[in-house]
Amino acid sequence: MDLKFSFGGASPDHHHGDDGGAPSGIPLPFTTVASGSTSTVLEAQVRREGDLVIGEVVTGDGVTYARAEVPLAQTDAPSNAALAKSTRSALARSVAALEGPLAESVTAVVVSLGDVSREVVKALGITDLEASAVSDALQARIGVAAGTPIRLG
Repeated sequence: MDLKFSFGGASPDHHHGDDGGAPSGIPLPFTTVASGSTSTVLEAQVRREGDLVIGEVVTGDGVTYARAEVPLAQTDAPSNAALAKSTRSALARSVAALEGPLAESVTAVVVSLGDVSREVVKALGITDLEASAVSDALQARIGVAAGTPIRLG
């Protein structure tokens, strides 16, 4: 039996032999686009730039998948609690911007806030700074799996 299908008005190609090719026309919706990254490392990173806390999800070879900017309160020196709140928000927004299973693939959280990094990690509810990892409570807030290592950058 010879069946011919037409999708969206595209005309089918006439194949001679079994070359396995699909008819030309409208591309199928499940085609994938390569990201350019070959790394197995996916870090949720946070840093401060002026009055902004920047959260990014970056691969080990430098490909950025998501970025979020959160403004700090307009004070001369924000408290560690305020900085922790902005840090948590920037991480949550950048992780939420990931599509599908990528959020579950984050391999580390990196906090690069200079001299106050340790205090901010403590303010996030992490008490063991020698073996810091995302807690259940922090997982609920930022979307990174509990047990994911936290490093100071």
